[in-house]
Parts: sequence; C-alpha cells; structure tokens
Amino acid sequence: MEDELPLFRRFPALCAFLPRVSLGIWPTPVERLSSLERQHGLPPFYVKRDDLSSPHYGGNKVRKLEFTLADALRLGCRVVMTMGAAGSNHVLATAVHGRRLGLKTVALLFDQPCAEYVRRNLLLDACFGVRLRWASSIPLIPLAYLRERIYHLLRREKVYWLGPGGSSALGCLGYVNAGLEIAEQVERGSLPDPGLVVTAMGTHGTAAGLWVGMKLAGLGSRLVGVGVVETAYCNPFLWSRLANAVARLLKSMDPGIMIPRARPSDLLFIGDQLGRGYAYLTPEDVQAVREAHELEGLMLEGTYTGKALAAALRLGGASGGKPILFVNTYNSADLSHLIEGIDYHVLPAPFHRFFTAPWRELEEELVSLTCAGDGDNSAGAA
Repeated sequence: MEDELPLFRRFPALCAFLPRVSLGIWPTPVERLSSLERQHGLPPFYVKRDDLSSPHYGGNKVRKLEFTLADALRLGCRVVMTMGAAGSNHVLATAVHGRRLGLKTVALLFDQPCAEYVRRNLLLDACFGVRLRWASSIPLIPLAYLRERIYHLLRREKVYWLGPGGSSALGCLGYVNAGLEIAEQVERGSLPDPGLVVTAMGTHGTAAGLWVGMKLAGLGSRLVGVGVVETAYCNPFLWSRLANAVARLLKSMDPGIMIPRARPSDLLFIGDQLGRGYAYLTPEDVQAVREAHELEGLMLEGTYTGKALAAALRLGGASGGKPILFVNTYNSADLSHLIEGIDYHVLPAPFHRFFTAPWRELEEELVSLTCAGDGDNSAGAA
C-alpha cells in the first residue's frame, strides 16, 4: 500500500500522480557492525540491509522497480527493455520482479571481466526468460536497441525502455523513500544520527535519491558516493544533475516540496576504489568482503559493495567521530538452486565465452570466500 511508505505519508498529494507496485519489504533493518568497528577503530558503524529488500531477489534495484515497473504497466507495456554489463544485477532484478507482474524482459548486454557471478547471473537470466542480446560494447547499445525496437514493433508489442541501473528520475524515488526511511529509524532510536551515509555509486540513482530523501527529512548527514564505474560515466557532476531532476519531478507533482539545489560539492565522492575499471577486483576490495563475512556474517560481493565498504572503513576521521551508515545494496537471496544442472549452451553463442575464458584477477580468492557462506554471489549494483 502507498501509505506504508514515508514518501507518501509525508507528501500525500503524490499518491495521485505516482503509481507503484509493492515488490519489497520495508523498512529494511539497520544493524550495528561492532566487530568491524573495533577492528578498524571506527566510530559507531552501522549497515542498512537493503540486501534484505525482497526474498525473491533483493538489493537496491527493488526500490527503483516499484516505481518504474508500475509506470510500464500504466502505459500498457508488456515488455521491458534494459541494458547492462553481462553479469548485470539490474537486468536480473528486472527479470525476477518483472515476471511477478507478467512482464517480459529484454536485455542489451555489453562486455565485462569474466567472473563467477557473471556466469551465475547469465544462467539465472535464462531461467527467468530474459531475451539476451549481445551488444559487445556501450557504443553499440543504440544499434542493438534499434534492432530490438523493430523486432517488437513487427510483433506489435509495446516496449518500455528502462535505462541502465533503473536510475531514471522516477526510479530514484525509491531511494528518496530510503532517505526518509533512515530519518524515521533515527527518530525511533534504531540508529543514531549518522555523520556519513556511504553507498556504492555506478549509475547515480541510489545516491541521488538518498540525498534528496535526506534533505526532505532534514538529516544533516554527508552523503558519500564510492565510484565503481569509470569517471566518464560516474562523477559528482552527473550525480548532481540526476538529483536535481528528481527534485524537479517531485516539485512538479507537489509545488509545496522544497529541496535545495544539489551541487557536485554536496557529494563526498571517492574514486580511488575503482582499480583497473568496472568489475575488476582490488586487494582492498576482496579484504573488505572477507572481513564483512568473517567478522559480521555479512555477504558482500566484489564489484560494488566490497569497494564501497573498503572506502567506508577508511572514513573514521572524515566522520568527525559521528556514526557511519553503510548502505548494503547487494542481494542476499540465494537463487543458485534454480540453475543447478543447467548447461551454458542454453545461452546465445556470444555469451559462451564467459564460461570458457579465464576469470578476472583475484576472483578465485573471492569465490573461495563466498562459497564458504550461505549467500549468493550475484553482483550488486548502485
């Protein structure tokens, strides 16, 4: 129900403009990570468990999909087309939750380093009926898009385009709600007022929505975005542009909503965790995943949340002694049983290479760690 969200409780006029489907379980809990806190000499260190957002498939995409898939249904679309890297968690989340609503998913995928989670996500994509289309690289996405548009036009199927990471202004409203949710958890005493809120940042949607939500709630926390994508695609300027688009969307529906203009300097951007590039591991990244697992029983992955946590563990001085909140954008629902015994040859031929080419550097260490736990090692996304 719409009234279960802080966004609609605080601004009831939005209910008339914003269709939403209920996909997740809210609010997601916050927990103190005392062992990591002691290990690194940090001020009070907390995690927001958005990995628990849905038992079907969790992570940060669920919040966005509640609004974007509702929009697809409103427009009468039965097919959702989106894009991402070969192991995209966004694509898989769209497929899992789209199928719950009777929507088909088409994915335009480009290359990335080979990894165990890429294999797993591709097989799960097939399991959930995704139409996989190989675009090879980001510059070739428009050509793949055009081909698919023509294909579905000839079949008289109405297609809804969902951009990378689901990070449209509409999708970001899911994280506006998360920012308001954090404020309510502070008010209830579940969490002390954080000095820093840290999240992985790829397509900016999680970070943009969080900032707007925290501003609406009057939280004074500083937002920290840890870049996991090359700076041409992920930087404070693009972040501020999206945050301002979210603010304009809200104000267009309720003129009484007041949000300050976002400036690039409003985001504390950390770009030194990227390593060689998107989806490449670093020793610090793998160590952060290891410590989260061994000290807290928390399952992370290496493409997004490991890098964000590695950065968060270095921020004790930057918080001025105030608590730090790390947003876990990973999925912790284990779907591996669904693909037991599935042969990768069910996939289109261009994707077979991910099952025969060597893994990325440090992948074996990460796999040996995550396989020792109960969680899924599908990629997280921001």
